[in-house]
Amino acid sequence: MTAQQKFQKALMFLDRGAVDRGEEVLRQAIPDAEQENDQVALIQGLVCLGDLLYETARPEEARPLLERALQHQRDDDLLAYEFARARELLARPD
Repeated sequence: MTAQQKFQKALMFLDRGAVDRGEEVLRQAIPDAEQENDQVALIQGLVCLGDLLYETARPEEARPLLERALQHQRDDDLLAYEFARARELLARPD
């Protein structure tokens, strides 16, 4: 299964309320995306996991992931939402 497929699977789990399973699959998708050199799946995974960690009161775990995603920032409409969401979350007080 590709990193993008794992990302989609994680979203399915999260949509169904299986937060623990969704988080687990996201944590698998990120290193897979790096290994596959899939920048889209990597950034989507980092921001989605960071968002999940913020929403589950773990901002100290979320910050490094979101900062890492922003290191890959580029002028790309495909990932504009993810970059904007990462900046929005990082602007929140802990």
